Amino acid sequence: MVGPNRFLRRFKGDVTKAGKSPEVSTRYATEPGSGKTAICFKMANSSAASVKFTITSHHYRSDGPWTYTVAAGGSTEDFFNAVAYQGDWYDFTITVDSDATWSRPFTRHIETVAASVSG
Repeated sequence: MVGPNRFLRRFKGDVTKAGKSPEVSTRYATEPGSGKTAICFKMANSSAASVKFTITSHHYRSDGPWTYTVAAGGSTEDFFNAVAYQGDWYDFTITVDSDATWSRPFTRHIETVAASVSG
């Protein structure tokens, strides 16, 4: 189901599998490099081994994919500045190397007070 402004979240993968505990959370924050509102992905790994996260853009960006190796019990985060570069839109999927069934898509328009166009 798609919500307002194409808001979409789907979760695939079995988080009950022993030793496989990757997760992603998001927030909107000011991206330090540009000072613009951005989506920030926090990738966490509560398993006993390192996990490689891959972020792939499907629309609005032509660069990437981006990979992040997160140590056991660790986390990392990165900003993707949709407001400054993609007209407030983003469409990413995050996968992990430890479980081919695990994925998290993130698609949406970030609301700002500025005028924008439909994606």
